This record gives sequence, C-alpha cells and structure tokens, in this order.
Amino acid sequence: MIKRYTLFLDESETHKYNGMPHSDSDYHFCMAGVIVAEDDYTQLKSSVNQLKRNVWPELSNPESVILHQMRLIEAEKGRLDAMKYPEYAKFNRCSERKKFYNELKKIFVDNKLTIVGSSINEDNLKQYYWVTGKNKQDQYLVAMQLLLENYCHFLCTNNAMGNIIYEHRELIGNEKLRDKYYHMKLMGSMYMTKEAAEKRLLGIDFIDKSDNEAGLQIADFVPNSFARDHAGINQSKPNIFGTLRYNLYDGNMGNRERFGIKYMP
Repeated sequence: MIKRYTLFLDESETHKYNGMPHSDSDYHFCMAGVIVAEDDYTQLKSSVNQLKRNVWPELSNPESVILHQMRLIEAEKGRLDAMKYPEYAKFNRCSERKKFYNELKKIFVDNKLTIVGSSINEDNLKQYYWVTGKNKQDQYLVAMQLLLENYCHFLCTNNAMGNIIYEHRELIGNEKLRDKYYHMKLMGSMYMTKEAAEKRLLGIDFIDKSDNEAGLQIADFVPNSFARDHAGINQSKPNIFGTLRYNLYDGNMGNRERFGIKYMP
C-alpha cells in the first residue's frame, strides 16, 4: 500500500546588521518544513496540544494558542504587543523560553518528523542569476524548486505520494507559488524527472496560521535556524538547532547537507 505524506512548509528571512552605515545586509531566505506521514498526524496533533498544556497551564483553553516563533523572539527582545498576545508575555523570562524549547524538542523526539528545506543568499542570487531589485517572488520560486527535488526523492525512496501545506501568504504570492509547483509537477527539473514528479507529488494548499494547524505550527520553528546557520549568525538561546539538524532528510545515504537542507549558492 502506498503511504501518504504531507510536507508542512514555512519561510524565514534573516540578515546581518551593519553598524556603519546603519544598514542591514547579507539577507538569507529559507523555506523549510517537516514531512509527516498521514498515519502519524493524529499523534503529532496530540503532542502539540500536550506541549500547549504543559507550557500554558494557567490558561483555560491552552490548545487554542497558536505557536509562533516570532512571538517568542519579540517577547525576548521586549517588542511584544502584550495586549494583543498576552499569552506570550511570560517569554521575556529565559526560564520560560527554555521550558518551551524543551517541550518543543520532545515533539521531534516523540514523533516521526523529517525536515527538508533550502536557503538562499539573496545577494548572490542577484549577482549570479542577474536578478535585479529585491523581488520576493524570485527567492520563493528558486527555494521551492530546490526543496521539491528533495521532497520528491523522499517520496520515491519511501514509495509514497505527498502533498504540501504552506502558510497562507498574499493571494498573488500564493498563486505564483502554486503555478511554479504545478509547472514542476508537470515538467520535472534537473534532479527530478517529470515521471517521478507526476507520480509522487499531489497538490499544494495554503492555510492560515489562525486555523491552528499543528503541522504548520511546528514548521514555523524550522526555517529561521537554518537561515541563521547559512548566514553565519549565531543561533538564539535557547534553541533546538541540534535537534533540527538531526531530523534532516539524509537520502538514506547519511548526506543531510545534500538531501535535507540545500544552501545556495
């Protein structure tokens, strides 16, 4: 029987700050997420709800909290809108952030999650591929192609079929990404035959984070760590970067850098 998987995807952008002349530079964009078997999703959802109960025991309905890495970062840096996100206010304390990431690590330990993704040095993308200006669509489309090749490899290796669930973006962006996805599904790419793409890849859907989708909430904590690593920026503390690296897809060849996360260029 052919297994079915879902790749839950999110993205993150990071950059270095130049003190002189007070500008940001060296932007890196990462698109990455977690692959979950259809049969394992109920357990993942249960694990995510248990995390919420453990982290927010003071709330009457902690399962309704939407996990979002940016809220933790904002709380740490004192930039959180506590009126809008009161449940995240306590993460201004390191002890609370450490507790959260310990619980998050348990989810990767207790569930069968495989990570694939790609990260792009945006300055080099412009230089090497004659991309002019800061066009967000370029990095999305290049990143999508890179990770689709490895997702298809994963599906072939596991004799499976799979779809993608991506966090909803603006409508035009969704449609351009959807067009790229189905173009690759139809035509294939350098490292993915069109026969394999047509046979293994199913559809792509865009879902709002507010829908409380467990897979998307876990995927939210994946790309920023790899974008930081690619850019040579220290990981925030605490973090679970070691756990994320361990869960990278290795192509059944022990090669996580090739099949798990692609850094380009």
